[in-house]
Amino acid sequence: MKRISTLFVLFFFTLSADMFAQQDPQFSQYMFNPLAINPAWAGSREMMNAALLMRRQWVGFPGAPATNVLAISAPTRKGKVGWGFEINTDQIGPKRSTAAYLSYAYRVRVGKGKLGFGLGAGVINYRINWNQIDYRDENDVFAALSGDRQTVPDFKFGVFFNNKRFYWGLSATHLNRGTYSSVQVNDTLTYTSTLQRHLFFTIGRAFVISENVLFSPSVMIRNYPGTTITAVDINLNFQLKKILWAGVSLRSEQSIVGIIQYNAGEFLRIGYSYDWATGRLRTAQTGTHELMIGFNLDLFKSETLSPRYF
Repeated sequence: MKRISTLFVLFFFTLSADMFAQQDPQFSQYMFNPLAINPAWAGSREMMNAALLMRRQWVGFPGAPATNVLAISAPTRKGKVGWGFEINTDQIGPKRSTAAYLSYAYRVRVGKGKLGFGLGAGVINYRINWNQIDYRDENDVFAALSGDRQTVPDFKFGVFFNNKRFYWGLSATHLNRGTYSSVQVNDTLTYTSTLQRHLFFTIGRAFVISENVLFSPSVMIRNYPGTTITAVDINLNFQLKKILWAGVSLRSEQSIVGIIQYNAGEFLRIGYSYDWATGRLRTAQTGTHELMIGFNLDLFKSETLSPRYF
């Protein structure tokens, strides 16, 4: 197993007032299963929905992120309440996290659509293996550590509106800003890693171009309070003959994403995306792969509000 350098660890795990790193898994196909970022989405498809997702980011880069997700959501019979469950594992270098959440959404009819208010609650278990690191300085304080393990509660909140061809959502994660690692160097210096709040805004619309072509652009804006970081994804997706989705995403974080999804019947869909890095990382890795398998089940045999455009 390749070991990673002290510099890599400090970049990803040491947080201060002026420093921020990727803390949460990043997804390219979020628009097809946004439960991870917005608990208010639960139940919005008017049927049970399940998704398995595997993401391998920056392939070829030592210690690069690797993520696996299982997410399930469904409405109740009357459609006013949606529930969701998700579990994910994420590994970046010597840090591995396992998170599990339950989500609850209450949905009310507004005009021709429904507006949902959702709350997600769960726990995240963090394990950091400091002995997987090669230290340039053998006297480094982290070199004497073998491992650190913390379990912290975590909460998120969201609002989500959708009708037949339009949606928007606003959500915030890590509301309680839990501390997942604390290393005391001496009596006056302690390195602390804290979950930072993430704010998300999503919006999308479906345009029927012809009987066989649907155009569905969407935008996601991510902001991290307390930092100067704001990231934007612009997604341009086309559905062909109600069977094949194909599209491209332009990401402000210096990458371009190609997306393809195949609807294998009414209840099964398979999606794949590939991220090309356009910044300085492009020469240090061979891209990012993301595979998603989704399932739909109409529990109550009811007419759906949205014809699965999103």
